[in-house]
Amino acid sequence: MERMVTSTMTWYLEKNNISIEEQAGFRRGSMAKSSSALKNSVVVNSLLKSWNATNLRYEESPHPTVLLRIPGLTHESFDRNWNPKATSLMQTSATARAYVFHTALPATTAGAKEGHETEEKYFLDWLRLTEEFLVFVSSSELVISRALYENNVQKWPLDMRFVLGNVGNRTITSTNEFYTCDGDCNKLLWTNTTQFVAVDKTTRKAAKLPDWYLSKYKGKGYMDKGLIVKPFSRPDVTYVHPHVVQWKDTDNYKHTNWTSYVRWATDALHAALLLQSPSLPSHYSPYTTTGDSVTSTAKAALHGITEDIIARGLQKMHIVYLRECLQGESVEIHVWQNSREEKELVYFSVVKDGEDVCQIKFWFFT
Repeated sequence: MERMVTSTMTWYLEKNNISIEEQAGFRRGSMAKSSSALKNSVVVNSLLKSWNATNLRYEESPHPTVLLRIPGLTHESFDRNWNPKATSLMQTSATARAYVFHTALPATTAGAKEGHETEEKYFLDWLRLTEEFLVFVSSSELVISRALYENNVQKWPLDMRFVLGNVGNRTITSTNEFYTCDGDCNKLLWTNTTQFVAVDKTTRKAAKLPDWYLSKYKGKGYMDKGLIVKPFSRPDVTYVHPHVVQWKDTDNYKHTNWTSYVRWATDALHAALLLQSPSLPSHYSPYTTTGDSVTSTAKAALHGITEDIIARGLQKMHIVYLRECLQGESVEIHVWQNSREEKELVYFSVVKDGEDVCQIKFWFFT
């Protein structure tokens, strides 16, 4: 999953040979100005320094918001249909969030007064919060506009609006909106709403946010409630796509990255469609599973989705993270549709040792 602060911070400290004592002081926030400088250096002096994000602005009202111009997508952001990859949109959203969380807000908009030295401030006090807690993604929603699929719409650079959605007792929800930046006709391209859960560093269990944080931010977001993505039941008949978690699937916590599940789901869906293709040779069976015939299972599990529908583009995605999985572990990606629902909706469940690890819904354009 996405780890916004702690892992990046640790990587920077260790990479630059900062002593154990200094690391401890840094994490406790006891290094005063040098601590603030180091925090900012996590981004400024490391990978994100060359990202070339510009025009960072902060607005306190009506809801805490950061505006930012980012480089945008790249040639690697598109699949073989030349449609934007959901995983790339997620990674772009995560990178933009990380940049904002690690970059000091402009002094003039962070409460500084002329002629007075002030402490650096960060959006949503993220660095202070993550000195006390681990923060993980628990659920996410991706909504894509048709404009993103238009060839004549520029996709780099982009303007981003990053706004606080909701603060609950244990969760923080925020939304990233990405727009074209071609004058007065900025088009919304996609929106990513993500809910984070605070986790105690010692017990590794969900924890209540500190009182100072709740007092400052609860009720300040634009959403009445956090992002609700409810788990769903898995039917008896599904197409089952096997996968062994690879090194490339993991993050620097050695857990599966939050985007990898979406890539697995995409691959599983295309595998199911390939296996039920009438032009597929009878002897061709590139995927293995247990139980019934792979081909017949793929046909029975899907009700109307086609490659042509997929080529129209992904319109919306819901994802909820339930458990972790590690490199070398075996998982099964279950794919199915409900025959009573629209043919553009596809369900996925990533299963490890019989338990759901992650659940996803794809809605494609009609």
